[in-house]
Amino acid sequence: MTNAAPSPEALRTAAARLVATLAAHDDDEYRLTVLRRLARRLGEERYPLFLRLLTVVAESDDDAAKALVAGTFGAALRRMDMPGGALSSWGATRLPETGTLDFNTLSGQFFGATPRRLLGPVEYLTVWHLQRTQRIVLGADSYRDTLTRLIELFNHSDEARLLYPQKLAADAVNELEGAYTRVTRDSLAAIAAAWRAGKSPEQVAQAAAVAAAPDHPSGWLVRDL
Repeated sequence: MTNAAPSPEALRTAAARLVATLAAHDDDEYRLTVLRRLARRLGEERYPLFLRLLTVVAESDDDAAKALVAGTFGAALRRMDMPGGALSSWGATRLPETGTLDFNTLSGQFFGATPRRLLGPVEYLTVWHLQRTQRIVLGADSYRDTLTRLIELFNHSDEARLLYPQKLAADAVNELEGAYTRVTRDSLAAIAAAWRAGKSPEQVAQAAAVAAAPDHPSGWLVRDL
């Protein structure tokens, strides 16, 4: 295993393989298992690669592939079993940011003794952008662009388009576990409200940006996805 970031071609190949695997079976539980297993195999520190695979599908012209992936997330939301990633609390040691797309290697590692809440793609992206975690903070432009692509992708499923904003709205008023700061909850609430109102993906992402703090505190490093 190396620390090299995957090439665009490798990402496209992996995304095509993911879609083909999902399409090989009609059962929602099977498809959801595929997504959960992929997230686990990539490992906690490489969950952003999972998000990048989703954006590759979102950027494609294959509406059937988009509907397939979005429908699987719709089933995950219905079952309250999202393929998620974990982010450490403030000031934790930063984990590696890159890795190869090795789908045959099961991570098998458990990071830390303290349980951490798994976050779905939109929640993970928002926490990464707005809170101090083990990762270098995600830049505003990358956050907005990636969020736009994810919303556009999930809109290909009526179920995901209905249930995901409902989940975000519930998360926004839940202060248990200290998973979200006030600004993060405000952004999740803004996403939920704009999404439920039928705004375009670009408008939903802009609503999240407006609700967030205008700038990160001085001295914060930012990066792209």
